[in-house]
Amino acid sequence: MLLCPPVLPNPQDSHPPCSLERLDTDVSSSTDIFSPAKPRRTSSSAVQHASTMALTLLLPPAVLAFSLHFPFVIPYVSSSALATYIPASYRYDSVHTRFDNTAWTYGTDYVLTAVMGIIGCFILSTPGRSSRRLRHYSAALLGCYALSTLAGGYAHQTVVGVERLNSAHFRRLWIVCVGNVSFASCWMGLIGREVARLFDSRSIVPQGPWYFWPVYGSFMTAACALGYMSFKRPACDIFIAGITQFPTTFYCLVALLVGARNHGLKTRGGLDYDSQKDVGSGSPDSHPIDNVLLRYKIMYCVGFIGNAPLLPMYPILVQYSGMSLAGINTLLHSWLMVMWGMQGISLLHLCRVVGKWERSKFADQKKN
Repeated sequence: MLLCPPVLPNPQDSHPPCSLERLDTDVSSSTDIFSPAKPRRTSSSAVQHASTMALTLLLPPAVLAFSLHFPFVIPYVSSSALATYIPASYRYDSVHTRFDNTAWTYGTDYVLTAVMGIIGCFILSTPGRSSRRLRHYSAALLGCYALSTLAGGYAHQTVVGVERLNSAHFRRLWIVCVGNVSFASCWMGLIGREVARLFDSRSIVPQGPWYFWPVYGSFMTAACALGYMSFKRPACDIFIAGITQFPTTFYCLVALLVGARNHGLKTRGGLDYDSQKDVGSGSPDSHPIDNVLLRYKIMYCVGFIGNAPLLPMYPILVQYSGMSLAGINTLLHSWLMVMWGMQGISLLHLCRVVGKWERSKFADQKKN
């Protein structure tokens, strides 16, 4: 499941991302029209490299420690969190452990798997060389979601009783389930990096080296496998993994919002509206961010930040609502369907916008 992302251009390059004099009029060329020429090394590169390495090593454990502590300091939720988040390290008991095996839980998991897979296939089928990395990273993110819910659904369907919860079989399934949510941070960070590159926010939003986010995601996945995120209620593991995504979530949001600010929030920018594809038809004088429809900008932001309310909601539902585990899980899965679906649909729109913009640039070059 681990992919090795390609090396991207240095974010310190001062060249604009869309210089026409560097365009290749051959659409079949491997040239990415957003990729600037390599900058010259500066005397500060060693300091930057050292700073990046320090951040790469220090940020993941700091975020993990914060994530494990955060549920207990949320106002008005701390008491219910103490009764809900009981550490387990994959050792369960009949007193505190709750794990639902009804069709409502694993059925909605399987529906999530199917929907994420379908949206991912649509993203991969979008044409365009300049959006290639964004397509692959977006599809990989949805693939993590799909694998997580597939493993989770199978565990809920087949692992019945505390004795089987303590088996190596369940531990492997749950590492796949929670580990994919943990590693999703890698793809989120790379998506934010590509959004900053494609939608002109590199002047403000730092990109850093490509390996930073894979290291971050791998660390969180390893922490999951070693039991640092394991609780008596296995569903709690997912929430801790979700908290570790907060740096990449805000990175994705800032990357698009800064690009939108840089070019102004326009309804349709330089593109003529194409109702069939729901994207603009392309103008050689426009920039891709101008052609991202406002509703998709909103969908993108809400989709990435919209799972945050589930964190305080879950312990309250468990301790005070009186709902069954099946009802709580169905509610949570329905919420995830909406938010993850919004992420996927908005990323699909971004890929289509970049692809159409790219084709319009090539067409304009050929005319001239």
